[in-house]
Amino acid sequence: MMNVLKKNQSVFDLIQAYPELKDIFVQLGLDGVTNPLVLKTAGKKMTLEKGAKMKKIPWEKVVMTFEQAGFIFEED
Repeated sequence: MMNVLKKNQSVFDLIQAYPELKDIFVQLGLDGVTNPLVLKTAGKKMTLEKGAKMKKIPWEKVVMTFEQAGFIFEED
């Protein structure tokens, strides 16, 4: 069964709920999550979608990478 995520959830909340997501974030190039201070501050305001846009990572790549790891995003 796939885990369902919301793309408007904060990065902090996603990693709190699913600590294994940290490796996926790093794989995508969103390596700020490895710094506990950044995660606890900026991570509470940053969403995965915003982070991907800032790093110029296509949303389709994010979705595909998360799906391969057993996660899907809830439709808006």
